[in-house]
Amino acid sequence: MMDQELYWHSDSILHRLDPRLKVGGLAILSLLLTLTHWQGLALTSAMLIGLVLINHAPLKMFRGMTLVLLWLGLFYCFAAGWTWSESASFWQGHWSQAGLIQAMIMLWRIALVFTLTRLFAAVTLPMEQGLGIIYFFAPLTRFSSRAAEFALLLTMTLRFIPLLLEEGSLIWKARLIKGNWPDSWLRRSWEIVQMIVPIILISLKRAEELGENMIARGYGSGSVQSFLFHERTVIDFWCGFIMALWGLLLLIWH
Repeated sequence: MMDQELYWHSDSILHRLDPRLKVGGLAILSLLLTLTHWQGLALTSAMLIGLVLINHAPLKMFRGMTLVLLWLGLFYCFAAGWTWSESASFWQGHWSQAGLIQAMIMLWRIALVFTLTRLFAAVTLPMEQGLGIIYFFAPLTRFSSRAAEFALLLTMTLRFIPLLLEEGSLIWKARLIKGNWPDSWLRRSWEIVQMIVPIILISLKRAEELGENMIARGYGSGSVQSFLFHERTVIDFWCGFIMALWGLLLLIWH
């Protein structure tokens, strides 16, 4: 189960950063990466390599993206690199150098966004992710009390994702202990589908218990509760400055 976790347990600089800074930085940088030219992509690549080296992040946590990026690379090569005239058939086309370069740039952008997101998930606990997102939804509570309910729902969802994965792993191991594991992929798929029912039942039971506890503590419909954040540090300030400069350079190279 530990090999499947998105979170990387450590005490690096990225782990200690304010979750609001990490959530806002991820959103802004991901948006700017879709607009910047190759200079911004090269800068972001160098920054990501530096972050991985400084924080001693294990490279194996990015291994899961390899197959996805490979298939995306093949798709973009055929979608943008293979060209043919309007009067010719598809198989009478040819490879275009400009199209292949465009496909490479598109894949480069996607790879950087995936890497940023994966690094964010590795250094931010699910609860902190929810708190960071809620901070940017907080102004909406002035217009509607439902925004507070949505923020709470989002926080609880992110909080219990690791527990659902852990319980799914326990059910999987219990099924393996029983033996007689089918050999065909079709029957294996059916065995995996059957695991969904107990996971849903466990989730509903937990949701009911959580709802009763929240009602007992005064959480009613439409009520707004405050969320606690740790105080910003000097490291947060300097990292925020570097992130702002990083985003400014990406915007300049637009």
